[in-house]
Amino acid sequence: MRIPSVNLNGLILSLLAIPALSSEATNEPALEEVIVQGRQSDYSVITENAQKIIDVPGALGDPLMAVFSLPGVISAGDGGGEPAVRGSSPSDNSYLVDGAPAAYVFHAFSTSIFNENIIQDFELYSAGFGPRYSNAIGGVFDIRLRDPKAQDIRTKVDVSILRAGLFVEGAVTENSAFYLSGRASLLQYFFDEDSAEEEGIKVQDAPEDTDYQFKYQYLPGDNHKLTLSANGATDLAAAEFTEQSTEVMEEPDFAGDAQIKNKFDNQNLRWQFSATAASELDVQVGHYQENEDTFWGGDKYFFDMTTDDVYGLANYALLLGDNHQLTLGAETHHKNYRYAARFINYVCTEFDPDCELRRGELIVVDDEVTIQEHAAYLNDNWRITAALALDLGVQAHYNDFTEETFVHPRAALAWQFVDHWTLSTSAGSYDRLPDIDKTFPQIGNSELKSPTSNHYTLGIKQELTNEWSWSVTTYYKTMDDLPLAGDANDSTKPPYTNNVEGEAYGVDLFINKGLTDRWYGWLAISASRSTRTNQLTDVERDYYLDTPLVLNWVVNYQINDLWNVGTRLTLQSGRAITPIIGIQPNPYFENRILPVYGEPYSENLPAYARLDLRFEREMTLWGYPGTYNIDILNVLNRQNVTDRDLDYKRTQSPQDIKLEDEVGMGVIPAIGMSLTF
Repeated sequence: MRIPSVNLNGLILSLLAIPALSSEATNEPALEEVIVQGRQSDYSVITENAQKIIDVPGALGDPLMAVFSLPGVISAGDGGGEPAVRGSSPSDNSYLVDGAPAAYVFHAFSTSIFNENIIQDFELYSAGFGPRYSNAIGGVFDIRLRDPKAQDIRTKVDVSILRAGLFVEGAVTENSAFYLSGRASLLQYFFDEDSAEEEGIKVQDAPEDTDYQFKYQYLPGDNHKLTLSANGATDLAAAEFTEQSTEVMEEPDFAGDAQIKNKFDNQNLRWQFSATAASELDVQVGHYQENEDTFWGGDKYFFDMTTDDVYGLANYALLLGDNHQLTLGAETHHKNYRYAARFINYVCTEFDPDCELRRGELIVVDDEVTIQEHAAYLNDNWRITAALALDLGVQAHYNDFTEETFVHPRAALAWQFVDHWTLSTSAGSYDRLPDIDKTFPQIGNSELKSPTSNHYTLGIKQELTNEWSWSVTTYYKTMDDLPLAGDANDSTKPPYTNNVEGEAYGVDLFINKGLTDRWYGWLAISASRSTRTNQLTDVERDYYLDTPLVLNWVVNYQINDLWNVGTRLTLQSGRAITPIIGIQPNPYFENRILPVYGEPYSENLPAYARLDLRFEREMTLWGYPGTYNIDILNVLNRQNVTDRDLDYKRTQSPQDIKLEDEVGMGVIPAIGMSLTF
């Protein structure tokens, strides 16, 4: 099924390819298993490595946009959107904020929902992660927001050509403090609506978004910490698609007004208690709600869904001597999905390049699904000797929707076999809930099983002098019970079954230079392959996001006490695509055509190249401290091809097929300023 909200996302996102800041049609930071390592006693201060992530050129100060500069991480678009990690699907990832679930961390139009002022630390586990993390077979993004500072109340204002934000922080009482962040996009005020209309799209609401974060912390004693937090975001875009638009030429049902509106809110209460220096208890309860409301084709079709998750988490860590720590924890979720829809059901998955031809029946539905999900884990981290560390754990995961119980062993070993040389390896098994939209009654198959995966990694790292280091890591992933789309019009068989398996393997080279001599940087090179296999036919295909070679080179230099300059170069081999080799009559609409596809994912787009620059200057304005930021995205103004489609407007006959390349953004300068009162 091509779920309508996803379909509409793609069409609304096509607006961004229309000139916004220029007359043309929008990557990022740095490590491997763990992007940022290390804890610190002052959790109100950002870590040094997290600051490096934020300062990556091209990320516009966005801490999560920077992940696309890391080994094994690619984007589905021109350097934005949800990431795919080491050959897995973006839907295979898990996102955590302060240890709690956060399904929505990226705006629909690429940037993350977090203000750079509140990020304390950030880790990416791209394969072989430990038993604490559940419901993920791809990567885990573990984001930690810093504690509020007990200071006089201060206000920071950030304004750029893309976004404006207000950040307030300070002490409330002797034992409590808070911060509040609110941001809103400004892109809609620079959107070129005249150019959009030339493409047959009449913009009604240019893409816009907002987000907020709030944290209040109370310290009743030296061993207790109570934290109340809330965060949320919205995304909105609306347009009329006319008969002259490519979208309507491909799918006439889309003619008319269309809108996408996403919104989420999360509230959380957390208690942290340290009875002794050797033990710590962390308990959280919270509520997460997400609303996805879309309509298209005027008032003909819509898909509205509300997701509620009431959750509880507990983790207990105990030191058993100086070199031995035992951690155990559990989490529980009560999830409710309420949905109402009227749409044509397109039955397809990532495996299918010809979704336009997989048209099903008209679906009218109003229903809900409730899922109880529970997980528990035990983790033993033991430094056996000064040179040898072992991490062993097991996780149990159950949900009452598929009525499956999984027991996942996971292990990691690090051995410093020579001074400054470390050999590391990890292995584990994982599962996640099936794609919820493919399990809804009347739409999908409620008997789908949970996708599973096995991860294996092997790496070597050397620490050099003057903060230099290098590492090479190999990985291998298997994926089982992925969804396969059936015949959209065969009511005797379920629309989806668990008959796709996959594998991904590769090697990542990471050369890192820490901050010395006024500069730092890294070079990340990833070589990989990711495939999917139809188990019913034994047909193997490259994964649609398969990108065999990716290079990211980041350098940041402190020119003097006021000026800092950074640069990032991204090079990628062409992504796999399915060639269009002909046209055919559209079987659903008279006098319309659809593509005829060749061998799925058998060709590649041209190589991708992008150079970004970032200049930052400390300054004082009206006696208040602040910074100026100048970002230049795609300095070389390279027109990177991101997709290739049939040109419906110029194709007149099967003998005269015209194709159209979708290109990413041109050169975009962005100027910003922040000021603290």
